[in-house]
Formats: sequence, C-alpha cells, structure tokens
Amino acid sequence: MKSLFFFSILLVALLLSSGCSRYKVPAGYPKPDEMAQILADIYVVDATLTYLPGSSSARNKEITGSYRYVLERHGLSSAEFDTIRKWYVSHPDLYQKVYEQVLERLSNADADVKIMIEREKAAAEEAEKLAIQARLNNLWPDSTFVRVYDSDSSDIRYPFRIEVDTLALSGRVRLRAGYKFLRSDESRNTRMMLSAFYNDSLADTVYKDIKISFQRRVEELVLKLKDDTIPKYIDGFLLLQDSLNKVSVEIDDIRIRVVPDSLTLPSNAYKPEVENVVDTVIKSRRPETRVR
Repeated sequence: MKSLFFFSILLVALLLSSGCSRYKVPAGYPKPDEMAQILADIYVVDATLTYLPGSSSARNKEITGSYRYVLERHGLSSAEFDTIRKWYVSHPDLYQKVYEQVLERLSNADADVKIMIEREKAAAEEAEKLAIQARLNNLWPDSTFVRVYDSDSSDIRYPFRIEVDTLALSGRVRLRAGYKFLRSDESRNTRMMLSAFYNDSLADTVYKDIKISFQRRVEELVLKLKDDTIPKYIDGFLLLQDSLNKVSVEIDDIRIRVVPDSLTLPSNAYKPEVENVVDTVIKSRRPETRVR
C-alpha cells in the first residue's frame, strides 16, 4: 500500500515536470517570467506616451526612445527582442501563459499607481492646507516695516486692501503693528482702521486710537467677522488721522492674522492695554470703494 502511494506521487511529479519542459526556451532568451515583465514594462510605456501632445513624428520618436530604454534595462536590443518575441509567438500556448502573467503584473501595477496617486493627492491637499494656514497667519502682503513722512508721494494714511474671497474667512481678523513717532511728528487723532466688506454689500468696520509716543508701542485691533457670510476683501488704514499736520512715524512688524473662534490664545499672548482700547464697530451699508 505504501509503495502504491509513493508511486502515485512520483507519477504526478513526472507529469508536472514534463508539462513545464514542454517548451524549452533557447539559451540566452528571457524565461517566461522575465518575458512577462518586459512586455508589461512596454505596455506601461505605451499607455503613458500614446497621448503625448505635439506632432505625431515627435511623439513617435519619444515612444521609440522609451521602448529602447525598456529593452536596454533588460539587456536587449530591438533586433534581439524582435527575434525573441517571434519565437514566443510561434509557441502560442506558452505565449498565452506569458500574457496571463502580463495581465496580472499590469493589474498589480495599476493598484500600486492608484495608491501612489492617492498618496500624492493627500500630500498635495496637506501642502495646500499648510499654505493657506501660513497665509492666514499673516495676510499682510507688503513689507512689514514702513516709514511714513509728509514728503512721501504716496497716501500717508497708508491704506491697504486684501482680496480674501477665496479663503472663506471666519472668526476674527487681528491687525497688529508697532508704532514709533519721530520728534518731527505733529499728527493728531491718529487711528487704525480695519474693515471687512461682504458679498451682501455690508461692511463691518472697527477703529482704534493710536497713542502718540516717541517710544515704540504695539497697537492691536480686532474685527469679528460675520457668521452667516464670508468677506470679499479686508481693507483699512494703518495711520488714519483727521488733521493735515506733519506726519513722521515708523511702523513695523505689521501683521493681519485670522484667528478662528475655536482657537484659544495662550495666557502669555499679547493683550492690548485696556486704557488704549477705543474700538467702535460700525455696521453700515456702504458702496464698495477701492483704496488707492
């Protein structure tokens, strides 16, 4: 009984061996597994380059060069590959098995490509979030240090306007800057102004008096945004004043930051002095104006 069992195993092994050796691949030719990989690589190149933009002649040159690169990577020339392919074609049963492996490899490659695309998409989304967060940390688009003099040809009120309709802002907008008035300054009733203009043609505006001092002082102004709509742009003035007196002031560390309502500021965060806060919120329907 045992001898019959071992004889059956030997017979099966011989049958399998004869099936595998039915086609003897010539020496120097790639084995079926390698041939499947070569064909899979060529199909990937073909799928990638078939729809290249440009003239057909330029596209054909690109495809030909890419095919050559694939074959060289496997140690073959174009002529050698043509000879090998013809041999495989002349053995259709073996060629069919090779193509089954090709389809399996392409299927696995497609899954890998999808995973890679999803990873790249997630990375791009994360990079976009970080870029938006970096901008929200400081919307101010120009130099963070300015000197304002009467002799300047520009508007000494230092107006600004920032388009924010694509950012979908919410929470609070905080304008913060350091002011140092020079000895020659004669300005009076100087203020900061910050305004948000919405799609419904409404605007919220806040002001804060700036205390004139020859020592640098940090001033801060906060504007609460509407909850039911988003602003089109943020505008205002760094140095609004009522008089025409001589102005000489240095303004530095200018920042306009968006602070979400859910964000809790640390206990050591800057807080404006109570005696300096003269913020007035004006909610009015006013036409859109462009600050020059």
